[in-house]
Amino acid sequence: SPPAHSHASTARFVTLGTGQTVQLATPGSRLGASLIDIAILVVPVVVLFLLTFVGGLLLAAAYEIVFTAVKGQTPGKMITRVTVVSADDGTFPGWGASAGRWVIQFIAYLMLFLPGLILHASLLWNDRHQGWHDLAAGTLVIQGNARAA
Repeated sequence: SPPAHSHASTARFVTLGTGQTVQLATPGSRLGASLIDIAILVVPVVVLFLLTFVGGLLLAAAYEIVFTAVKGQTPGKMITRVTVVSADDGTFPGWGASAGRWVIQFIAYLMLFLPGLILHASLLWNDRHQGWHDLAAGTLVIQGNARAA
């Protein structure tokens, strides 16, 4: 039988395997608890998501832009012995062109995976093998290791 201190006429009780009788939480109190938990968690979860997303984005940008601007090569390009150079004079592209190449690639992949693939496939129908990001930044990708001028 329900405990004598119960005031709710709609309260439901169950008997545990131990023989103890307990009152079930109402759907309203369960919903209230969930809403409070969501309110408590929403700020740290959003902050963590943004830090992770922004942190990952900054890491990806720094990786590509810094290596390309300073050495003309990311580690992948070093291993395959290709170098990004200015189409004008063969020097390393510098910060502006390196950032431009990365931003164009990022936007293409952000739109969806297919535009990113098309962006890279675009080098197949260009006689200088320039993708759209190369055309916009005025860069070429050459075989071999170039030196900064």
